[in-house]
Amino acid sequence: MEIFLSDAFKIAVLLNPFAVLSTFLALAGKQSVAEKKSILIRTCIAALVAGIVVLFSGKMLFSLLDINLDLFKVGGGSVLLVCSISLVWGKEKRVRSQDTALDPSISVVPLAIPMAVGPGTAAGLIIIGSEGALTWARGGINVLALLCGIAVLGGVMSLGVWGDRFLTRSAISIITRLTGLFLSAIAAKMILEGVRNFFMG
Repeated sequence: MEIFLSDAFKIAVLLNPFAVLSTFLALAGKQSVAEKKSILIRTCIAALVAGIVVLFSGKMLFSLLDINLDLFKVGGGSVLLVCSISLVWGKEKRVRSQDTALDPSISVVPLAIPMAVGPGTAAGLIIIGSEGALTWARGGINVLALLCGIAVLGGVMSLGVWGDRFLTRSAISIITRLTGLFLSAIAAKMILEGVRNFFMG
């Protein structure tokens, strides 16, 4: 249970739900509730599929590239740290809501990829999927944790469907920066664990 709760929290943070929300509002802010709900559902499905692929491809990629988990923790943690710093500094990718808002493909690009499942998120998911023995039980826990993270993503995005009148851009910006701080802590933990295990191993 402790592993599940820990992984679920990490994944929920890694998916950058408030950064996704700000982009969602920019792209679809003027669309109808039905159109926003459709985009929300497709975004969550696309992020879930991408997340599952990344979760279970880690060890195969390590084998093909001849690297180990500790090296990837250092590299992936560094990428995640850069992403978190961009969120804290308010440098998240900005998009305009013109004609793009009418294109249903925005649920896949850019909302699901790379906003939710970007380089930093992918690095974190690969590490989560590669830790511990590769068993059906551990795989099931990882999938359930990912589902919880997707549920949080969907819940936050729903603010853009029904609550955008009450949630100001300033509030979203503040929450996004707080998310960046949590991501930076996760990134630092990855890097320190990778360095420690590399030199001790």
